[in-house]
Amino acid sequence: MWLEAIQTKLNSFVKCKVFGHVIHTPKGVMVVGYKWVFVRKQNKNNEIVQYNTWLVAQDFSRRPDIDYEKNYSLVMNAITFIFFIGLVVSKTLNIYLMDVVTTYLYIDH
Repeated sequence: MWLEAIQTKLNSFVKCKVFGHVIHTPKGVMVVGYKWVFVRKQNKNNEIVQYNTWLVAQDFSRRPDIDYEKNYSLVMNAITFIFFIGLVVSKTLNIYLMDVVTTYLYIDH
């Protein structure tokens, strides 16, 4: 199941053209590492319903003003969440829960 979850994630990367050509790293450049994170989603009966994987950067090695200028987080803050819930309630809209495999890859599209 884990191999299937990894392949699903890699297929999403290919589809979104996440990876480019392999290049040689110049001397003095520190490469940011990565690792796979594995999580089992369970339902209320503790039955495994989904295997999730994430390929995450180990960005603890990055240095401000040397390795990066800006750092982005795609997490909604509490004020924005409360605003959207208030908007939904005031306009009697419906909310749907979605599980998107690679949401952050579509931010520029």
